[in-house]
Amino acid sequence: MTINRRVLLTGAITAGGAVTLAGCAAEPASVETTPPSATVEDAPTEMTGEQLLGPAAEIMVGSGKKYEIDNALTILVTRPAEDTFRAFNATCTHAGCIVTGVRENQIACGCHGARFDPDSGAVQSGPAKSPLGKIMVEVRGSDLYAII
Repeated sequence: MTINRRVLLTGAITAGGAVTLAGCAAEPASVETTPPSATVEDAPTEMTGEQLLGPAAEIMVGSGKKYEIDNALTILVTRPAEDTFRAFNATCTHAGCIVTGVRENQIACGCHGARFDPDSGAVQSGPAKSPLGKIMVEVRGSDLYAII
């Protein structure tokens, strides 16, 4: 009896498929997790996520100001009314550019022309489809604080 190339190839493919299916059927090994090292109540005060931004008076009504917190986060604070401050992640939801600021009562992105509402962060014109991420901001005395 001689084995031709077709029979040999068919056997090899069948064997490979059986090994693959056997690997998929195996149960995953359980993984142990470690408990958290502290609770929120035990966290030191510098872990609260508060960031002093600066004097509230630096932002005029109808405008905004950007604050670079670190390489990963820039915050845009807007002032749609005298006693109203809003804060947003300044990264445009379309392509990840940092918005340029408030222009003609809209938050403007200079990369592709997206526009957002300075009071809510909602998209007013595309190409962005998602609103800017909201960040809590508080006025304490004369200073602005972001709660991150």
